Amino acid sequence: MTDRNIVVTKAIGTWIEDRPVEIVERKGIGHPDSLCDGIAERISVEYTKWCHKNLGAPLHHNFDKVQLVAGDVDVRYGYAELLKPIRIQIAGRGTPVAPNGTKIPMDAIAINAAKAHIRETMKHLDPDQHCVIDSYAGHGSSELMHAVNEVTANDTSFGCAHWPYSHLEESVYETCNYINLDLVNQFPVGEDVKVMGARVAGQTVLTCAIPFMAREIRDAQEYVEAKDAVRHAVQSFVDNLNSMKARVDVNTADDVDAGAVYLTLTGTSAEMGDDGSVGRGNRVTGVIAPFRCASLEAAAGKNPISHVGKLYNVLSFLVARDIVDQVADVKQAEVYILSQIGKPLDQPLVATANVTTISGDLTDAVRAEVTAVLDYRLSDMVGLREVLLNQEVTMY
Repeated sequence: MTDRNIVVTKAIGTWIEDRPVEIVERKGIGHPDSLCDGIAERISVEYTKWCHKNLGAPLHHNFDKVQLVAGDVDVRYGYAELLKPIRIQIAGRGTPVAPNGTKIPMDAIAINAAKAHIRETMKHLDPDQHCVIDSYAGHGSSELMHAVNEVTANDTSFGCAHWPYSHLEESVYETCNYINLDLVNQFPVGEDVKVMGARVAGQTVLTCAIPFMAREIRDAQEYVEAKDAVRHAVQSFVDNLNSMKARVDVNTADDVDAGAVYLTLTGTSAEMGDDGSVGRGNRVTGVIAPFRCASLEAAAGKNPISHVGKLYNVLSFLVARDIVDQVADVKQAEVYILSQIGKPLDQPLVATANVTTISGDLTDAVRAEVTAVLDYRLSDMVGLREVLLNQEVTMY
């Protein structure tokens, strides 16, 4: 076993389920921030695949600076028209010319990857018809390119994550995905969903923002009926999800009498009034949980070879899951991993697991088991890169 600085500690404080208040959020796949995350990550994947195919090795890049500028539309019952397209601006850094002199079509890779992600994610948003996509990605610094070549950490940063979900986190995560992946095929709704969960003194409310497709809703009565049907479907799903009972509210800002309702042309608020950026949405855990540990790193779009802003956040999440799954006495784990730029990725400055045990004690045997899980995952950084390249985990 490599001598790594691994520290395992016993969690202190109130168990998350015993806290009187908990707040959890998830932004759906069509939210402007999620779209930026997805585009950035797809660019990273496609750029890395191109380099492997044409050069035999990955090259430095960080395409984690995608910005979405909202367009403008005219929407009303039964009608929707695009007035101004959504602008997607791709920034970040890459390697436009390989060491052997081969020119890399960086802008074309980036733009095509962005279009592919939109087509595969959104039913009604057409990247050619509704968007203008530009790439402004520049040349990366030679020092960071060297760090990639040496397979060492190219930043001094930390990653962290927790597992398992609390009941509220599970409800928010699964409900948002249910709307995004199932209800979108049953009702005239779009993908720009947001679910905000609040548990206060035993009372739980899930506030859902769900866009409806303007051309498929003929009048106010039809909107009210469609929204009520969607709310009932979501409520039924939540009632059967876990032991937590929650009330579901949908589009609470609606003023039907005034004609102020959530109608869209494309299924996302990006078409009018809501911009987006990488890193402003869900953490690598898939939720935004202010009562939990979190890194502010934008994981999506960073290179999967050496950037700890991606690697250590994803690794922390996988390790936390492994600890809970593999160590019988552990019911919750928080994992934190800190790098130093230029140092080996498998030997962080410190890697620590903060665990809550079923027995209430942290024995030497449990500490050794947790240490072994962390050590094993750190020893397989190459495997982690493959997981990221194959998109086996999500960044958001």
